[in-house]
Amino acid sequence: MTLEFSNFKSFLNAVESISSIELEKAKKILQTIGREINDINDIFLNSNNELFELLPDGTLVRINFYIATKTVDNHTLEDISSDNLFKYHIYKCTTIAQMFNTGRKHRYKINNREDGTFFYTFHDFKGKILKTEENQKLNICKNCLKKFLGKNYASDLDVKNFNLKDFHQQERSFFDFDLSEMEKGEYAQPNVYVQQWQKISTQIKRKKDYTCSECGFKPKNNYQQRFIHTHHLNGDKLNNHEDNLQVICIKCHSEVDRYHTRIKSSSNYQEFIQHIH
Repeated sequence: MTLEFSNFKSFLNAVESISSIELEKAKKILQTIGREINDINDIFLNSNNELFELLPDGTLVRINFYIATKTVDNHTLEDISSDNLFKYHIYKCTTIAQMFNTGRKHRYKINNREDGTFFYTFHDFKGKILKTEENQKLNICKNCLKKFLGKNYASDLDVKNFNLKDFHQQERSFFDFDLSEMEKGEYAQPNVYVQQWQKISTQIKRKKDYTCSECGFKPKNNYQQRFIHTHHLNGDKLNNHEDNLQVICIKCHSEVDRYHTRIKSSSNYQEFIQHIH
């Protein structure tokens, strides 16, 4: 599924006409009961397979994806804990990929809560609702957590220590209206950078003489310039003011926070560590 903006001005005018009441209503749904999934392809993904929802004003917000119901009997209902329930997802992991590929949406919802709690319904085997919980604690999917941590294994302790609020706030990404089209669902690859990002990045690198502001590394030739990155200090990729941009080497970039540790799995990082740094 593709969003095509054949008339960008008309689209932008439509977005700007969205009432604050409608926008707040959409936000409240995500922050409370969660939104039902009518079509699993309505979920947006970035190049790292993180999950996003498009708000009426065009803002992309990070979301959690979860099964919202559980079949139980009356006798075990009071003993239910997060360990007994389905996990929530922050990536299109292998579990979610299977759901995406088969088009399944039964019982799934999305929300953008940051406290790890979810609107949940418990019903018996005949479908009778036994209990509705507004703030049910769930555990993060270990496949998602492995991707986030850049590890091959996620322990129960990793699950316990995971902070969903930190994950949501590390990178705040928004819809880029300069894009001519944007795909959704299984094949979604939205670019959260502005269209002129490469030009902006090159300009600030040149101004800073391609020198890492943290460790002082400076490339010896044009080839080594690939190891110099431009980092958004506040995580907002639409904020390209100079005071929000930091010229930094690939190693220092990977150590900015837990989110950026995924850089360490890149071939450029391995080459830098083994042969350059």
